[in-house]
Amino acid sequence: MKERQKRFADEYIKTGNIEQSALEAGYSKTYARSQSHKLLANVGIKAYIDEQMEEIHKRRRQQHKSNIMDAEEGLSILSDIARGKRDEEVIMMNPVTGEIERIMKKADNNTVIKAINEILKRYPTAKQSEKLELEIERLKAQLTDTQIEDDTITIVDSWEVDDEGN
Repeated sequence: MKERQKRFADEYIKTGNIEQSALEAGYSKTYARSQSHKLLANVGIKAYIDEQMEEIHKRRRQQHKSNIMDAEEGLSILSDIARGKRDEEVIMMNPVTGEIERIMKKADNNTVIKAINEILKRYPTAKQSEKLELEIERLKAQLTDTQIEDDTITIVDSWEVDDEGN
């Protein structure tokens, strides 16, 4: 691929505008207006653009992944809150000066309790596990009873007629 074609491709990746990219790469105004679409039809240029776009998408995915919290990090933060190791920023107005101040304070009891409850949802106690096992057994028994009832068929071989003949 020639240098001018590479400049066109790089500019096209930035702007998405064929004509403007051709002009920026050094092609004439006439060529840019009437023939620049042929540059995108060029196999070499198209392959280069596809490679560069894939590289850009790969970098974005990596940046996005590094920005997402995993479960371990989330539990670590909840644990720090529950243990009182994380301070909370509070914005208050100073009654004397009237100025707004930012102060750091320890998490209050409500916040600590919420953090502990969130952790316990993920790690049930022995008593909660036992309760879940009993609930599962009860549901299995209920399912078995329902299946037995479904298998029972009642055959009616006589018709009862009421006083009106129905």
